[in-house]
Amino acid sequence: MAFAFENVRLHVKATGVSVSVPDYPRAKLMYYLSCVCNALQLDSSDTMSISALKDYQNYYRLTEEEKKLLVFCVMLSPDVLLNKVFFQNDRMCGDSSNEFYDIGTVASQLVVSNSIVIGGQRKNIHKIMTFKMSWLRNHYLEPIQALARELDEAEESRRRRAIAARRSNNECAVM
Repeated sequence: MAFAFENVRLHVKATGVSVSVPDYPRAKLMYYLSCVCNALQLDSSDTMSISALKDYQNYYRLTEEEKKLLVFCVMLSPDVLLNKVFFQNDRMCGDSSNEFYDIGTVASQLVVSNSIVIGGQRKNIHKIMTFKMSWLRNHYLEPIQALARELDEAEESRRRRAIAARRSNNECAVM
């Protein structure tokens, strides 16, 4: 069910808080995931605990497996969430690069759905987030590209080591 608001005058209550995100691609993606989870309350009863994946202040503590799970952010990309959970609206962001709003208080020509299907599961939308394009670039687009490069480089390095190991195992000593 979608709700359309056109020039409705309601008291709009912003619920976001200011945070400081470390200037590392992995930390920024973890913050992005934290924003998604905040809007959809994903970690309240989901099968996979994702609390470590959204602890962006401690990004450096991720295990190798958890680092790979950041690819989860691709499944929750802005393409999936845009105009359903995330809305580009500079005015509603005010002085911030993003802002959260309770779903019941959103106004001002936005169409808001009460649920979204992600990975085949219906999730209720509890909040929406407005953002400026600079927020999207800084916390998703650039970090996801950096992570993809990092994973590609790690795979290439692993492949080279495997080839080198095979070559050294195939060498024989002649006396």
